[in-house]
Amino acid sequence: TVQVAGSAEPIVALVGDDVILPCTLRPTFSAVYQTVEWQRPDLKPKEVHLYRDEKDDLALQNPSFRGRTSLFKEELVEGNASLKLTRVELSDAGNYTCFIPLLDHQKTTIQVIVGESTHLPTTQSPLRDRSHEIKGCYPEPVMEWCDVHGRVLPAAGPPETSRDREGCYTVTSHVNVPKTDNNTFTCRVQQPEIKHMKERRVHIPDQMFPKQCQSLWLTGLVAAGVTTLVGVGGLYLLIRKGILTISMEKRALDVSNAEPLMKKNKETTKNEEDEASEPSLSEV
Repeated sequence: TVQVAGSAEPIVALVGDDVILPCTLRPTFSAVYQTVEWQRPDLKPKEVHLYRDEKDDLALQNPSFRGRTSLFKEELVEGNASLKLTRVELSDAGNYTCFIPLLDHQKTTIQVIVGESTHLPTTQSPLRDRSHEIKGCYPEPVMEWCDVHGRVLPAAGPPETSRDREGCYTVTSHVNVPKTDNNTFTCRVQQPEIKHMKERRVHIPDQMFPKQCQSLWLTGLVAAGVTTLVGVGGLYLLIRKGILTISMEKRALDVSNAEPLMKKNKETTKNEEDEASEPSLSEV
């Protein structure tokens, strides 16, 4: 029994690429005299490409595919009914069926995934906040920053996402990057659905980083400590000097006050001695 075979894996393409949707008859069986219908069931009209009566019949073809589809006519005899789709667009993403009515209405389904990638422009904002924005991507990309060792840096918040009329994404993400020996980081954008990844290495100049607050704080603390020690030491010396001066002045004052008193005591003692040496009237 002849089987219609396609691809179990999705067909991935980027916008603008040419892509081949596989469809073959196995074992080998000529498709020259068969009707081959390629369709997108979700579209109206659903016809992508129709081959019958040994020629293309595109009267019912969906206008979005006009001039972009073809079969490999020379290989139909070998059972190759694959479809070539050129200049792929985002709207081409979806499920396609290869249908052979005369072979018991057999068909196979092919999933097409279309992506749009872009370059990685990088903009910088003050201090350590680093942001990067990508436009016109599909499917939605996942962005991250890595250090020189490949470690992912934590984001500074959720990414900002928007879509244009064609469904493409514009995504902006922000991250706080720490200062390192070489200040070299990697901006990585991944689109797993289309197996696409881009990286860009970025060097951030030293002047983009703020001065280390810890160093300034420590310097200020040391300066304040030195100033305090000098002030305390100077005050101590002044006080010490003041105490000595006051003590000397007080001692000098005590001595000067004691001299008249000593002189007075001496005079009193002399008078008493003179009185004692004079004879009394009773003795005369």
